[in-house]
Amino acid sequence: MVPDWYPQKLADRIPWHANFSSQAAATGADFGLSPAEIAQIAADADTMEAVVNAASAAEAYVQAMTQFRAIVLGRDPDAPLPAPPTPPSAVALGPGAMAGIMARTRRFAARIKASAGYTSLVGELFGIVPPARRERSTPELSARALSGSRVRLRVVRRGHSAAAIDSRRGEGAWEQIGVSQISVFVDERPPLQPGQPEVREYRAQGMMRNQRVGDPSAAVRAVAAP
Repeated sequence: MVPDWYPQKLADRIPWHANFSSQAAATGADFGLSPAEIAQIAADADTMEAVVNAASAAEAYVQAMTQFRAIVLGRDPDAPLPAPPTPPSAVALGPGAMAGIMARTRRFAARIKASAGYTSLVGELFGIVPPARRERSTPELSARALSGSRVRLRVVRRGHSAAAIDSRRGEGAWEQIGVSQISVFVDERPPLQPGQPEVREYRAQGMMRNQRVGDPSAAVRAVAAP
């Protein structure tokens, strides 16, 4: 039986949809997605996060309330009464929230796979192919300058659960600027000299269990400009 690409665990769907939305925003138009569909994918990612987190908070409240009830009904009558659990906040859904996220996501995935430019690498970046069972290797990076002194990195983790992102600029030393669990990372740091372009270098190193492992990737460069 071919394994499915859509995450089975609810907690895993939050980062999956975040990555799917980032990829759709970056390259979705190249694979047949309209602006309205890309916007819906972003709304679905926000809705998934809100609903899954709200459900987890509700489940935690039910467990806490069950324990509170047991204390109130069965504890020593001379014991102090603990404070009751705090109910979770009401679910707040943003604009564009719709039912049927799973089925709609599969339709979008089918559209991408049917497009002329689709490749297996595209499928891996979008997360719409089963994860490959392969040995971990050194991550890879590519960099593209955006407006406002920002730089967009495409991160290929090569089997690692995450990648530490390092950068240096000017004559400075390498410093870690973030950790990426998805395939897109945006460096939004302001320039060292306001209003001036600067050359930035980047490298990535694999992470497992919150520890850096293996060798860092080859460095890539981008010119960040206002």
